[in-house]
Amino acid sequence: MKKAFTMVELAFVIVITGLLASVSIPKLTMSRTDAEVAKIVVDIKNTFDKINSIYISNSSVNKKLNADKNEVDSYLHLRLLIGNDSTLSDFEAIKRGAKEHPWAVECLFYSIDNSTIKFKTMWQQSSISWKKTCNALYLHPTMKEWIQNGIQLGGDSILKNS
Repeated sequence: MKKAFTMVELAFVIVITGLLASVSIPKLTMSRTDAEVAKIVVDIKNTFDKINSIYISNSSVNKKLNADKNEVDSYLHLRLLIGNDSTLSDFEAIKRGAKEHPWAVECLFYSIDNSTIKFKTMWQQSSISWKKTCNALYLHPTMKEWIQNGIQLGGDSILKNS
């Protein structure tokens, strides 16, 4: 008679495989969320570096920002308000921006106060699918610092070198 696995041995293998999968799948999901959050933070930094460059090189931007500070509620509108961004010159471009940066619509809202971009403390999550990513974003150390201190326009850097 040929040697083969018994049904009991196969059941053990299936149970062990199931246990390993139940432990590893959530960790893979968390790694994916962490990677998304890191990408979002870099994207925000790049966006505000660009805005800061425009702010420094154009003295009229401060007046424009302070005049319309109550109307600024998203980074897409902020980039449009500051101008000099050909990618946001029309409504279709704003929709493309929302597709390229969905976190800007789902997770974060801004206000401007005396050349400081402040993140509003209450976020309105319009999509349940973004809830996990948004919550992880709010816990990211750099994002926590931006929420607490805001981003000062005209400064030398929005990320501290460490």
